[in-house]
Amino acid sequence: MTYTRSLSGLCLVFLPLLSVHAADLDPVTVTGTRAPTDLSRAPLIIDIIDRDDAVLATASRVEDVLSRQPGLHVAGQGRRNGQTLSMRGFDRKGVLVRLDGVRQDISTGHIGNFFLDPALIQEVQIARGALSSLYGSNAMGGVVSFTSVDADDLLAPGEDSGVRLSVGGATASDELRGSLTTFGRRDTANGQVDGLFSVGRSESGDIRRAGGDEAEEDAALNSLLLKGGWEPSDDQRVFMSWQHYDESATQPANPQQLSTDASNPLRDRDVESNNVQLGHRWQPSGVTEITSRLTFSQQAIDEPQANRTLERVGLQSDGYHAMDHGWLSQTLVFGAELEQARQRPDGDANGFPDADIDTQSAYLDTTLTAGRYLADGGAGQFDVGLGARYDRYDASGQNDADSVHDQVSPRFRLAWRPDDALMLFSGYAEAFRAPSLSELYANERHFAGFCAGPFFCTPDNYWIPNPNLSPESSHTWESGVVWHQGDWQLRASYFDTRADDFIDTQVDIMAGTTQAVNVQRAQLWGYDARVTWQPSAFPLLTSFVGLSEVSGKDRDTGEPLGSQTPQEATLGSDIALHGGDVRLGWQARFARAFDKQGDDERLPGYGLHDVHLAWQVTPAVDTSLRLANIGDKVWYRPDGSLGDGRSLFATLNWQW
Repeated sequence: MTYTRSLSGLCLVFLPLLSVHAADLDPVTVTGTRAPTDLSRAPLIIDIIDRDDAVLATASRVEDVLSRQPGLHVAGQGRRNGQTLSMRGFDRKGVLVRLDGVRQDISTGHIGNFFLDPALIQEVQIARGALSSLYGSNAMGGVVSFTSVDADDLLAPGEDSGVRLSVGGATASDELRGSLTTFGRRDTANGQVDGLFSVGRSESGDIRRAGGDEAEEDAALNSLLLKGGWEPSDDQRVFMSWQHYDESATQPANPQQLSTDASNPLRDRDVESNNVQLGHRWQPSGVTEITSRLTFSQQAIDEPQANRTLERVGLQSDGYHAMDHGWLSQTLVFGAELEQARQRPDGDANGFPDADIDTQSAYLDTTLTAGRYLADGGAGQFDVGLGARYDRYDASGQNDADSVHDQVSPRFRLAWRPDDALMLFSGYAEAFRAPSLSELYANERHFAGFCAGPFFCTPDNYWIPNPNLSPESSHTWESGVVWHQGDWQLRASYFDTRADDFIDTQVDIMAGTTQAVNVQRAQLWGYDARVTWQPSAFPLLTSFVGLSEVSGKDRDTGEPLGSQTPQEATLGSDIALHGGDVRLGWQARFARAFDKQGDDERLPGYGLHDVHLAWQVTPAVDTSLRLANIGDKVWYRPDGSLGDGRSLFATLNWQW
């Protein structure tokens, strides 16, 4: 893919200014800024999915929530344990996933890192771009943040308590699920208290993929969410939460593969995840907030003869403060983190060494705003943003040398607003990914030797530790525009990333070794754009278009890396009827034919169509239906994995 073609695709973004939703411009705490921000002033591409969206309201797994997001792909074959993300040319290890502020990045074999029940999620924020200056390791392609539901999200106006029964399912996986949630709040002599308790159960079978192929599985998921808070005064809140996930499944050894055979046999697998936190939020004013939390997370994978457990204990504090100096306003974002992660294998666990990593970090980011709009006689309003984060990690494995590195991740950005409706922005950011403990210290047998004939045999293959691995790093320039006028809003950006020291796994069959090494330098470039339209003459109608493309090449050889994200468009409309009690919608995703990542194979383009219906039957009863991939179109993700097939998702809620 050439620069000319990519730029021409970006130019096409500006033509449909005659076609797409004016997003809500109220301040919202944005993942990409860590502070409440008017989205028209946020210099990045971000998508927000909440519980009112039919995609999240009916979802039973992460693929259901994210699979229609432009520029983002969920690899795997629908099994929860095999779902991984790719975004802006980076795979799961270069995209940071957070659940209620805690990172989720277990790395073991072909197992994913999404251990959450979408039924417990209130909001998902997808921030694209290099964000290590705020979030540290892994945030090279962006950050995906999941926030669980709390009592305030479910309480009806004027109510102080409630119970919610939810049932649903999906035809593609023969899934039935249900949950029961109780929630409430009360004013006491010592301040307001609130709480939520939710339990859920889901059972599913083989998963139908596009075109009718099936991914064999038999799974049962139990989930639990316990949250509560106490507000001793108007400016303080103490909170706690426990989110529990426990899935038992019979599925292939590699859940990312579709078929099962002698090389990928069925096995029983139990995956358990716990995320616990205790925190305090201090908000003395609308422009100042500091949130501190003590966190514990645990992911445990239990298989016959092999167990793997990752435990993470952390202490973090994050805050923001806005100041007005008259002609100059300033927003500070700041924070610090301490964390220890421990891997503990048991039995014949492969590629998951007994190792620890300690991380210390601190960050500071400031945005300065000055100037007057052109209409007021000025040269326009300017934002200058400067920020950096310092990370130090100290990894150690049994009988192997320590791996100690520190990393500074700077970020600079400049924005110009000639008036309140238009913003042009540009910026530079550096990001990194620390090597995983498995990449640093794996030292057991990888796979058994084999004989290809009577005179040719290979030895057993063993992992070789490499504590000298350097972190992956990237340097990104990104420029874009934000425009909103009347019924319209446009957000678009173009980025160019130079990535160094990619970590790859080198297998030497004859020597009998496997080792993680720094091998590749790459260049990634592309664009993201969103256009939305909400006509004032018909405010019950909302339409949108999203465009995205990512291309890449090896900087040493000049060879293309395959289509990281093919040129694709997402578009749709949503209309509210019957006083807003009924919402009908349609969404489509189109992609051009593209080259498979790391392969000469040419994969076909595709067009997918979904429809959905949300109906508030009575004040106490509502239902959501979504029919995905109506035509059961056969389609493939950039890595070559088969996409999801036709499925009817349904949810019925009764709240009293």
